[in-house]
Amino acid sequence: MKKRIIPILVGSLIFGLFQELSAQEQTGQTPENKWDDIGSNWYLEAGAGAQVLFSKDASSLNFGDRITPSFSLTGGKWFSEYWGLRLQLQGYSFNGYSTVNGIYLGNPLHGGLIYGPHDPVRNEVTIRPDGSYRHFLRYMNLHADFQFSLLNLLRHGETDCKWDVIPAVGLGYMHLFPYKGTPKNNALTANFSIMGKYRLTKDFDLNLEMQTAVMPDQFDGRIAGRLYENNCAVTLGVTYHFKKRGFKPRVQYIPQEVIRVINDTITVNKEIRVEVEKEVFNKPFTLASIRFNLNSYVPKRNQEMQYVNIVKYLEQNPRAKIRLDGYADPLGTAVYNLHLSMKRAVWVRDILMKEYGVDENRIQAQGIGVNGQPYKKRDWNRVVLVTVFEE
Repeated sequence: MKKRIIPILVGSLIFGLFQELSAQEQTGQTPENKWDDIGSNWYLEAGAGAQVLFSKDASSLNFGDRITPSFSLTGGKWFSEYWGLRLQLQGYSFNGYSTVNGIYLGNPLHGGLIYGPHDPVRNEVTIRPDGSYRHFLRYMNLHADFQFSLLNLLRHGETDCKWDVIPAVGLGYMHLFPYKGTPKNNALTANFSIMGKYRLTKDFDLNLEMQTAVMPDQFDGRIAGRLYENNCAVTLGVTYHFKKRGFKPRVQYIPQEVIRVINDTITVNKEIRVEVEKEVFNKPFTLASIRFNLNSYVPKRNQEMQYVNIVKYLEQNPRAKIRLDGYADPLGTAVYNLHLSMKRAVWVRDILMKEYGVDENRIQAQGIGVNGQPYKKRDWNRVVLVTVFEE
């Protein structure tokens, strides 16, 4: 099984790189938000909660007696707004239940290295009249997980929402410590989890995670006749994000043919232009509009031609400046919409400055909210209007 997994992962990586290189060859541009900064989007996470072991005989124990503490410490990195990798150390203790049936790892007749009929735990715990007993385990599970942002996938990468749902799947290595007769043991685990996350500040998140680890039946030193056993842990935690959190808006790169047509058109216009003194315009006019989704300050996709046209105009008119007027539809309160419209204008300003190199002295940004809605159709007012003026 392991021999099959490795070629599949390598093949997937090669295919992904081929797709990325193909996209660059077609567009002549290099993505800036994938692998451009390996030091960004790292985080550290700590959590604490409770867990329950599900083993063959555990149902015979009162549920309250099966609950034990669970702690986790996690480090990870998001490689895009959609997926990331993490390394988590999780565990502490299990409360289990055993009967007289089974064979055991700690067999003193063979140096304690093979399974046999002797139960090493029975001398360390209280035995019930029927021969059963409650036993105690101490363990830690180190696992590497692939995780993905479910809400970002559904929102197509718009990362301005404070909430997120993050499933994860991975493989781990569990170590069982010798404790009250339980022998030392190691086992491979399959790990699955789902986390609900809320962004408190730019640097901190609050999260609630539910996870399970699936391990072989003999992980606790006893073979009881099941194929596997598992636990369920629920933890409440805090995530700290190091500097450079977040990703730039993913650019839909323009094919070279489109760029060539634009440049050829500009060249032709320059050739046929009559060299006269440039007429100074007195009235501002709207040059472009940048659209947004409901309750979002991240621009919609496929609007790169708007940015290109703005930049080309500014290059051809060195005295021109632009004003970004952010608007919002009338849904919600006036105060919230004013704040949202300002964030929209600032986001567009940052794109023009950081992605296209426009001088900040040539850009003004303001939020107008719902005052003076430019369009009758409500949805159209989720917009930033780009107005040209001269001083």
